[in-house]
Amino acid sequence: MSDSNIKSIMRFFPLGIVVITTKWSDNLVGMTVNTFNSLSLNPPLVMFSADKTKGNDIPFRESSGFVVNFIDNKQIFDTFAFRPVKERFKEVKFFEGINGYPILSESYAYIEAKKYGVYDIGDHAIIVGEVINAKIVRDNFEPLVYYNRDYWKLRK
Repeated sequence: MSDSNIKSIMRFFPLGIVVITTKWSDNLVGMTVNTFNSLSLNPPLVMFSADKTKGNDIPFRESSGFVVNFIDNKQIFDTFAFRPVKERFKEVKFFEGINGYPILSESYAYIEAKKYGVYDIGDHAIIVGEVINAKIVRDNFEPLVYYNRDYWKLRK
């Protein structure tokens, strides 16, 4: 099967999306990902994957943890997907979490994690973190999913 067939099929699979943030070499780094998932409840582990061919894995590989920001704002997802890395945090409000990593102020929930392990699989790195703090900030949110190259709101 060709890469283009896989991409064509995967765009029709709805995926949850989050913004993953960290602090790396005194720089704030963040990116939109659609590969976040819970991995284990005991110990509490979460994971996401980062593209090694673009160097997206390096900040998370070299830092000691990260924050998973649950967002329901398309503009913020686009900022962390398309804006130059050095401009992303200039366009959003944030505060520091337990380990000094940035938490986006518009998050309806977030998870703070310390790095548990990094596993190289093909052209991606799987970044695993152990949850050290998790908080629901607000109850009124409409999560977004990524489907067919666009964002879609989930409504109850």
